Amino acid sequence: MRIALLLCIYLALTLLPVLLAAAQDAPRRAWLDELSSGMAMAGFAILLAEFALSGRWRALSRGIGMDLTMRFHQWMALAALGFLIAHPILYTDYGWRPGPGGSGGAKLTPAGTVTGALAWLLLVMLVFFAWARRQLPWSYEAWRLSHGLGALLVAALGAHHALDTGHYSQQPWLRAFWLAAAALALLTLVRVYLVKPLLQGRWRVAAVTSEAERQWRVVLEPADARGFTFAAGQFAWLKLHRALGRITEHPFSIASAPGQLPLLQFLIKEAGDFTGAIGRVPTGSRAYIDGPYGDFTLVGRAGKGVMLIAGGIGIAPLLSLARDLSATSDARPLKIVYADKSEAQLAARGELESIARGAPGRELHLVLGAHLDQERLRKLLPPADADQWLYFVCGPPAMIDAVELSLARLGVPLKQIVSERFVYDTGIATPRERLTRAVIGAVVLAQALAVIAFVLR
Repeated sequence: MRIALLLCIYLALTLLPVLLAAAQDAPRRAWLDELSSGMAMAGFAILLAEFALSGRWRALSRGIGMDLTMRFHQWMALAALGFLIAHPILYTDYGWRPGPGGSGGAKLTPAGTVTGALAWLLLVMLVFFAWARRQLPWSYEAWRLSHGLGALLVAALGAHHALDTGHYSQQPWLRAFWLAAAALALLTLVRVYLVKPLLQGRWRVAAVTSEAERQWRVVLEPADARGFTFAAGQFAWLKLHRALGRITEHPFSIASAPGQLPLLQFLIKEAGDFTGAIGRVPTGSRAYIDGPYGDFTLVGRAGKGVMLIAGGIGIAPLLSLARDLSATSDARPLKIVYADKSEAQLAARGELESIARGAPGRELHLVLGAHLDQERLRKLLPPADADQWLYFVCGPPAMIDAVELSLARLGVPLKQIVSERFVYDTGIATPRERLTRAVIGAVVLAQALAVIAFVLR
């Protein structure tokens, strides 16, 4: 119900300019010109809504997860691109005018032509570089800076083009909508990059210790009196050394349990870029936390038992969950499945063994040098009521996809499988992936049908 409500609000906001245009008593034009205007208005509204989707609003991601929110952000960017690419191609009547207004097709001013063309070209580049980011020889920080500035420039150029040349945008209500939406997009960036950093409490690096091969345990302690609360399994963006300049922050799962506050623990694996030097961070360094985020938690979920399935550094949020289940004396049976390439890469093995020994019905299964294929998972599933357990899965994207697909084939319903990833690329067709694609496809179809209805009004 929550997801359905959010999708209805999203559709209402992104289709509002089309509805405002349809309500105008404007002269009818050729149907291709009307289609072009409808696609432009819907596409630009989708584009401006992208700022909110990537703005780390907990109200948006709560109950959904930041990963699915960002997947929606990615796919809707493609939808906006498709609508806006078609916009100038569909026009049949181009003309020039000295000022606002006009009743023909595209009545352009020199300034409106330039801003529209620049926004169009820049948007194509922006989406292409976002989808090809992992193949580019850029650091994450350089890409993120260029992506944020590029998106802001596209929004500013697009707003000028819409207000200057838009056939329907001369109406006061629609002009007010574009101005308000563009202003909110700008304010979202200001909030993320300036306001939130200044409001964060300061932390200090209390310890950095080697946990396993190329893995480090980073412990933070509060440097001021501001409180911080989280649910086991959530993550936060961690930034070291300075409050402003948020380009240098990175998301990491919190490995500690809520009961271990005020200390916070992270397990961080060396993976190049920023993490390559994590083991050399000096004690006492400043740290800043933006969080908590994520829906990889037990909150609001019921199950007769809990099975934690980790691959590699994916053990971090599962360690938080295991610690919390142990600290709160949760009576449900618990199975921990931890897969990695070698024994040297296993983190917190001693503590996990202690948790498994701490109460009846708890088990720890280590899988070394092998994949968690369907047959291996079948042997690890509980002998009874397996479809009523909760399954938390975290690790490399390919591992998450494979485990989700195997669990589904073994009869585990999708609502009992909880996963979280920090790579949002499309994976194999798991039940979750098929549902995600279906929902996004339905949203895009609804927007396209609304545009067609605008043309046929």
